[in-house]
Amino acid sequence: MDLGDMVVVDNPRHPFYGCEGKIVGKRGSRAPNDLWILIYIASKMRSYLVPQSMLRMQENIGSTSPSPRLNG
Repeated sequence: MDLGDMVVVDNPRHPFYGCEGKIVGKRGSRAPNDLWILIYIASKMRSYLVPQSMLRMQENIGSTSPSPRLNG
């Protein structure tokens, strides 16, 4: 995950579960191999710190390239 990447909060225990955002910064470690990621959530018009372990990369819905899962 790099700055500018679009991500989705992917943990049902997080209050922003399902929210999409853009990575705008990285902070210190929450735990070994788990950084705090600063994401801007447009629907909330604000930035929040979310553990990296609770995020996943947003899939490109409008992509013109075929999904690798569709290639048998």
